[in-house]
Amino acid sequence: MKSLKTLLVLISISFLFIRCQNEADKTSHPSISVQAPHYISIDGLWRSTPETATKYPNGTLEYIFHITGNAYGRSEVKGCFLWDDRFYNFWELENIQFDNSTGKLKITDKDGNYYTGIVDSAREKIIGMVHSGNTKNTGPANTLNFIRAENITVDKLFFPRPPDSDGSVTYFYKPPEQVNDGLLSASIFEFINDTSAIYNLMERIIKQEFGRLESLLIIKDNKLVLEEYFYGYDRTQIHHIHSCTKSVTSLLIGMMLDRYNNKSVDSPVFDFLPEYESLKTKENAQITLKHVLTMTAGFSEEEGNAGDDDPEDIIGYILGLPLDSKPGEKFRYSNNCADLLGGVIYSITGKKADIFAKENLFAPLGISEYYWQYENGMPHCHSDLYLLPRDMAKIGLLALNNGSWNGRQIVPKEWIEESTHKHVAESEFFDYGYQWWYRSKQNTPWWDNPVHGGKTEHDMFLALGYGGQYIMVSRDLNLIVVTTSSDYGDGGTARKKVPMVIEEIAPIFENE
Repeated sequence: MKSLKTLLVLISISFLFIRCQNEADKTSHPSISVQAPHYISIDGLWRSTPETATKYPNGTLEYIFHITGNAYGRSEVKGCFLWDDRFYNFWELENIQFDNSTGKLKITDKDGNYYTGIVDSAREKIIGMVHSGNTKNTGPANTLNFIRAENITVDKLFFPRPPDSDGSVTYFYKPPEQVNDGLLSASIFEFINDTSAIYNLMERIIKQEFGRLESLLIIKDNKLVLEEYFYGYDRTQIHHIHSCTKSVTSLLIGMMLDRYNNKSVDSPVFDFLPEYESLKTKENAQITLKHVLTMTAGFSEEEGNAGDDDPEDIIGYILGLPLDSKPGEKFRYSNNCADLLGGVIYSITGKKADIFAKENLFAPLGISEYYWQYENGMPHCHSDLYLLPRDMAKIGLLALNNGSWNGRQIVPKEWIEESTHKHVAESEFFDYGYQWWYRSKQNTPWWDNPVHGGKTEHDMFLALGYGGQYIMVSRDLNLIVVTTSSDYGDGGTARKKVPMVIEEIAPIFENE
């Protein structure tokens, strides 16, 4: 009995000790619950804040990056730049490091430059700096902050075609849809023997081997046989065709001369602009319309601003420029020459170039969706016409068919023949006509392994616009290729479209 009492006392003491120990633990450790660590999500699309984007006198450069992955695995990052909200160039990022515990982010590009920032997940913001990887650059780092990007789609920036779940893209050819716009469509397989060739080409385009193509159209034997769009574009969206505008202006000059045939390309330019007689000098009096068309007028400056809204000021400014070479002596690429052509059209017809085009060129071709930018009261004839890619193809088809459209002569045949052949050498790579470029096998290739795909290089005349907006026409293949692109940051990448046609597309049709 005594031993039983002793056992009960010991048990009571044990329970008391355990309770006291628990109370002591609670005092020294107010909370002993274990919580999962907080992970900061950095996945998604980020854009630089308006305050820290790089501002230039003629526009704003924004930084964009897209992060994929998670806190447990390896993250990947893609980058690009936007110029005034449009794609400008890829930002070639190579490495990303992120410490979830501190919120520190580091992104490095291929040139060794790097960005460091702190992720503020509560405000969905990254505060940081850009550092130069160039050891010679000892200047301070530049502030660059990011916020979540809205109203921008990842596909439109980084993916020519949306990838499948496994990251791959499978291409299926479809003949262009027949719509009521004046273009006839057909299957490309009616014109080629090697059916795999088009699939191989498209695979390389999707891999961006020829730059950032946004559209590719091919017309063969007057039929649209391929129409492909990338990065979220489609046939309903107009594109800035940049200096392809010059070639359209050339068509207008030919139509103007046909209607007002008391003058020719050999007439002095002041004969077309008598209201500027007071600006004539011994030197510029020698400039003919042909000199202006071939960019051999000799003007010493490329850019100018008349300073007010009077359309005559632009033309007066150009004609008042000093010459650095004799007219006809030297080719010099000149936006002023193209804008001067717009002044000629206005002076002779009484209509500005866009109105003259609307009535005499665009209406017959069924071109209704377009925009032509103005400055100082005049449309830019050197650039800034916006067209649908299918309407760019119509311009090429009109030129290929010597100015004829559905049996109607829109532009004189003689003008097409004269304006689209060589008049002056631009360089060893290209020759120049009347606001059209010209290339033949006599010109030097600038790319690797020239003419490895075809029997020989086919002569082409081309409308070339900044960033890869091209209309390329081969008479002997009865072929037109149209591209639109956003290769604005790299002229070499933009020009890849030319060897793409010479080396890859033309050979597909050589053995039909």
